[in-house]
Amino acid sequence: MVGKTGQGEHHLLNASSPAIDIAAIFEASPNPYVLLDPGLRIVEMNAAYLAVTHRTREEIIGRNIFEAFPSAPGSESEQMLRASLQRVLDTGEADNLALIPYPIRLRDGTMGLRYWSATHTPLKGPDGKLRHILQHTVDVTELEELRAANEALARQREDGMRRRAAAVQAENVVLAAETQQLRTLFEQAPSFMAVLWGSDYVFALANAAYHRITGHRQILGLPLREALPEIEGQGLFEVLDRVRETGEPFIGRDFPVMLQTAPDAPLEERRLDFVYQPILGPMGSVLGIFVQGHDITDQKQAERALARQQELMRLAQEAGGVGTFEWDIESGLVMGSPTFRRLYGLDEVGGAVPAAHFATIVHPEDREQLAVAEDGQPIEDRLRTEYRVVTPGGIRWIGRQGEIVRDEEGRPVRVVGAAYDITERKESETQMRLLMQELAHRVKNMLAMVGAITTQTLRNASDIATAREAIDARLLALSRAQDALTAGKGASAPIHEVVEGAARLLGADDFSRFSIHGPDLLLPPKTALGLGLLLHELGTNAIKYGALSGRSGRVRIEWRLPDRETGKTRFSWEETGGPAVTPPERKGFGSRLIERGLVGYLGGPVSLDYAPHGVRCSVELALTQED
Repeated sequence: MVGKTGQGEHHLLNASSPAIDIAAIFEASPNPYVLLDPGLRIVEMNAAYLAVTHRTREEIIGRNIFEAFPSAPGSESEQMLRASLQRVLDTGEADNLALIPYPIRLRDGTMGLRYWSATHTPLKGPDGKLRHILQHTVDVTELEELRAANEALARQREDGMRRRAAAVQAENVVLAAETQQLRTLFEQAPSFMAVLWGSDYVFALANAAYHRITGHRQILGLPLREALPEIEGQGLFEVLDRVRETGEPFIGRDFPVMLQTAPDAPLEERRLDFVYQPILGPMGSVLGIFVQGHDITDQKQAERALARQQELMRLAQEAGGVGTFEWDIESGLVMGSPTFRRLYGLDEVGGAVPAAHFATIVHPEDREQLAVAEDGQPIEDRLRTEYRVVTPGGIRWIGRQGEIVRDEEGRPVRVVGAAYDITERKESETQMRLLMQELAHRVKNMLAMVGAITTQTLRNASDIATAREAIDARLLALSRAQDALTAGKGASAPIHEVVEGAARLLGADDFSRFSIHGPDLLLPPKTALGLGLLLHELGTNAIKYGALSGRSGRVRIEWRLPDRETGKTRFSWEETGGPAVTPPERKGFGSRLIERGLVGYLGGPVSLDYAPHGVRCSVELALTQED
């Protein structure tokens, strides 16, 4: 603790004796202080010192004062400060520097010359020896600059007086013209402007735009609360008070204000962009507030209308599965809507994509359909095309069409267009081709089956009349089975009826050649159709080459209760007693239809085994309808 023992001398008192917290006073003092040890190292400083030197405690504590605040070696500033401190160390007496120029690092990090007034006071211990030096520093740069300016002004005053006397009249004329010009600009400015004066915010000035937005009311000379009473409670007075108290401007953007914009009219919401700029007096106090802004209500309404249209467009595109894109040819970048990005397996939210990147998305077999040439220019005859894309969700068919936009010289500058998902159409086309092939195959097999039925019937018939009657009945049954297969829609079918109907048709007179076992289950239409096709193909093959081609062959058909987890039933066909079986060297359409074409109908893959003792086939049948 510091105490004074005589003129210019201080000593450290016992910190426990007085009740005054000197450390707190030192820290709270508005005057900058720094404490040095005899080695001129900084041992303590207060907040005011850190503020005036733009430093932190960590930057300077424990450092020599000339290291913490370096000056050019041998400079006048260093010599003056070093000499003053040395005098205190040598004499033990206080030393004053009335004015010392000394550079320091400013707040923005640059070095700047400042002028200081410093007092160096020795602090001694009980033994009378110097323990510390207390430096009291005051930044007097503004005073020094003012003094220098006053001296320069005094020198110039005498010379300038004569020149100004001759120029005053001309300046007055120019000033009057400029003032009138400024008034004209102020009055005719498209943005609304006003000047509010004093703590009551009295209207000193207001231009035509301000009068328009306030309904051409008489506002000049009136306090704001009296001139525009409707804005009370909308937060504007609180903002004005804050600007006047802090001296800081306020910028409002898209600020909603309820105003009466015509005499006797109801209040309506206006959206405003504006600034409250404080008008400062010579001493820095806020004298008034300059108001300037724009009424952006119409703009915001247009933006909202545009946003609604864009949202409707987006919803329409999503509902129709259509994505739009724009390809900037010069930059080679493609911007796409969220639907467009989703179609190509890209993140729905993202930036532009290089046009070359689509070569990595399009299926390798379809890349010749891309519309980008090697030089980055569009290929016109490929702007309308179809191709497959490989996305994280699988392969998808895309239809794409675009149009080239050209500049005034006819050069292509961008391509705009749309893309849409045609996967279902392509799958339908593929399914249609499959059905046509299956139809041709079924007709061929039907003729073979008719021939087999006729041959077997004639072989076992006792006379022609009996044979004719049996053949007619079997062909009628075949026709009805075909109708059921091709319909493929309707109520669920009992699995027993589907299996036994096919077996009776295939077994002709000898139905006992079939062994059928399984619980009562209902098949959805799609599964029933698939099973009918499967039994037809297996039975036709058995009649031609397998167990049903001779008299001793047998077929065992069975299925089980559905699996609890998958909900599917295991269905199997096993032939015995027929000719020895050898796997076919080439699989015909019937085998391909069984192994691949019926998967979507049956609910799972088909296993076909050409065992030597007889063909075996197994599949898991779906018992619920899936779209």
